[in-house]
Amino acid sequence: MIRHLLLTTAAAATLAACQAQQEEDARDVLNMQNDAQAVPVNGAAETLGTSTTGTGMMQSAQLRTADGRQVGTVSTRDEGGVTVLTVALQGMPQGTYGMHVHSVGKCEGPKFESAGAHWNPENRQHGAQNPRGPHAGDLENITVGQAGSGGVTANLRDVALRGGMTPMFDEDGAALLIHAKADDYRTDPSGNSGDRIACAILGGGETAAGG
Repeated sequence: MIRHLLLTTAAAATLAACQAQQEEDARDVLNMQNDAQAVPVNGAAETLGTSTTGTGMMQSAQLRTADGRQVGTVSTRDEGGVTVLTVALQGMPQGTYGMHVHSVGKCEGPKFESAGAHWNPENRQHGAQNPRGPHAGDLENITVGQAGSGGVTANLRDVALRGGMTPMFDEDGAALLIHAKADDYRTDPSGNSGDRIACAILGGGETAAGG
């Protein structure tokens, strides 16, 4: 009995430490990305611009709710043919949220329908657990801890930011959307992830006023 209690206590402590480290990492990413100069706009999202890093060109943008409140940042960069996408959330309620790349770089509130459907150049169905999926824009869920922050870094292989037949950053750009609920990774078209609650413009596109 004592051994079982000790093991249970140790496992709980390890889990808490991992969650605390994830939240700290997310805050570090958010602080790093916020060092970029941002020009305020009367809109639901804004692009912070690009910067050169040791591993390539990085573009950063703010994630905003329909009322203009900033709740995080998203950055993209190309590392030798692998697209690295990093999302950091802050000031969000604790929970798990769906997250996807959408096909149009336009964030217009209140529902962000202007961002279109998921980025899906191969015309597949939604979800990594769907035998006919996934969409190219399907990403893993992002978890926000008790401190209100969370972060995810995704390495997207065979995804070109620019150039090629189906670049993510085409003429109308793309958008990163946070959804109100967790993605179930299988239900077409959006994993039952609920409303679109925050949006960031990727690769150009348009800013638009929230409503």
